[in-house]
Amino acid sequence: MQINLTPDYSLLAIMVIFILNYLIVSKFFLRPINQVIEAREHEVRSANEVYEQSMARFNEATTLMEEKLHIARHAAADVRDRFRKEAAAYRASIVEKTHNDAGGIVREADEKLKGDVAEARAKIVTESEALAHVAAERILGRPV
Repeated sequence: MQINLTPDYSLLAIMVIFILNYLIVSKFFLRPINQVIEAREHEVRSANEVYEQSMARFNEATTLMEEKLHIARHAAADVRDRFRKEAAAYRASIVEKTHNDAGGIVREADEKLKGDVAEARAKIVTESEALAHVAAERILGRPV
């Protein structure tokens, strides 16, 4: 038995059919699929770029808002401290005024009390003299 190693025409026909099949499959199947895949990859890259740009703008805006909030907090603290100082000064002035008014009232009451004491002492002296006079008249039994 002898093996024939020369190609026949069927091999040529199979090669032509393979090449035609490859061209048809490539044109109508592989190229459209590759185009869809490339379009999706391009969309994904574009979406990622838009996302990164959006995140960068978001981070910038967040940083700006945090800085503004920090400044506003400091301004609010300054206003609060100013109002506290004003309130403390007002309180001190009210306390001082009240202390002075109370001192005046106490002085007036003290003066009135001294006047009342002097009047009471004078009354006691005059009444004690009158009582002593009456007692002497009764003891002696005659007018003195």
